[in-house]
Amino acid sequence: MESLHHRWQLLLVAVLFCLCNVESKHSQVERIINGENARPKQFPYQVFYDIEINKHWITMCGGTIIGKRTILTAAHCLDGRFGDFERIKIYFGAVDKSKSTETGQQIVIVEAGSYVIHEDWNLGKMSNDIALIKLPTDLEFNQYIQPAKLPKPNSLHVDKNAIVSGWGRVKGFVTTEHLQYTKVKTISNEKCKRIFNFDMKFLSHWLCVAPNEKRTCKGDSGGPLAERNPDGSSTVIGIVSFKTSLCSAKVPTIFTRVSYFLNWIAQHTNES
Repeated sequence: MESLHHRWQLLLVAVLFCLCNVESKHSQVERIINGENARPKQFPYQVFYDIEINKHWITMCGGTIIGKRTILTAAHCLDGRFGDFERIKIYFGAVDKSKSTETGQQIVIVEAGSYVIHEDWNLGKMSNDIALIKLPTDLEFNQYIQPAKLPKPNSLHVDKNAIVSGWGRVKGFVTTEHLQYTKVKTISNEKCKRIFNFDMKFLSHWLCVAPNEKRTCKGDSGGPLAERNPDGSSTVIGIVSFKTSLCSAKVPTIFTRVSYFLNWIAQHTNES
């Protein structure tokens, strides 16, 4: 059993590197698989960020605006496995973030210490994969930049229509991808666990999306899984975390369940 558990840990680590932007000899420029091009102002809560290592900017992960000074993202994007980094460059209001003159796009650069990772984040168990990036000044909200709402406590979000968005994998240090999105369907953890059928503890703070030809892959980590509200706003219900079988369409994608962490978010958020 110990050997089996160890093999699962190694598999999850490998998958995690797939979701983040780690170079491989055979890697292609990828994004949300079979997704659609996003329109300006369609996902005003979506951000993407790069990290600076040794004076070089490296494309990293996505995130979600949840307040004037707070970005929600995944712990595995910021836990230092890619090396010590000096600064974080965050893109707001972007669709094609390679175009600095794009209408509505803003860039904010913060110091590397301007974030908090969940104190119980565990790579081997893929538990508590959540982090916050804190901004030094308030964002000015407009049509291109808006926060997503947080879910209600204890929300399970079973069999719900949702949208996942992100720029996905970009080769090298330059980001040129157009923001992608796709519609997905959430499933219960019981059903998700049956599909996976593995011996690791299945965590209650995971949120699963049904297997689909349209799915997240490399570089979408940390980005939002969101529900559309009747008033046109969006509620972020999940954070792109990991996927087994290297982005296979035959197994669910696993997100961090945001409703589980509302108290933690409140404790580490200083919003007026």
